[in-house]
Amino acid sequence: MVRKVLVISDTHGSIESFEKIIKLVGEIDLIIHAGDYLYHGPRNRIPKGYNPGRLAERFKEFKDRFIGVKGNCDAEVDFMLMETSELPAVKFTSLNSKKILVFHGHKLVESGNAEIIIGGHTHIHKLSHYDRKIIMNPGSPSLPKDGTAGTFGFIEFGNIITFSIFDLNGMLIEKEEFK
Repeated sequence: MVRKVLVISDTHGSIESFEKIIKLVGEIDLIIHAGDYLYHGPRNRIPKGYNPGRLAERFKEFKDRFIGVKGNCDAEVDFMLMETSELPAVKFTSLNSKKILVFHGHKLVESGNAEIIIGGHTHIHKLSHYDRKIIMNPGSPSLPKDGTAGTFGFIEFGNIITFSIFDLNGMLIEKEEFK
């Protein structure tokens, strides 16, 4: 059973923010990434600790424990560096018998029977529940647009599923529980 899941999005090539997150969360069973892995994009500044090659190497270490979707700043060369095939824009999957939808974008997508909806792109963290569904946007650890020092999500599976958003200082920002 998968117990500890790191949920990230919009890393935009910042190895520094990724390493901070890994140091904070410790051992994890899985990473879910909601897009925009390595390139900062033409409208964003270069993030602190920008080193897309090193970040690609770190992502490869989690290759068998990684679920991801393509973001608007992702290109074929990014996936080549990460040694993965091109990722879909939307991904439906199942984890511990919970149906999960992962996407990247600012438009709503049809969630179908997904119980957990994870989205990226806005660089603004959000955690809410609606109609027996949990909606999580982990924000961005490297280029936040919500006034934080950068954020990431964490899901812990047990008798109750705990969804949390933390900042890069390890401070809990939001938390929801789900059965």
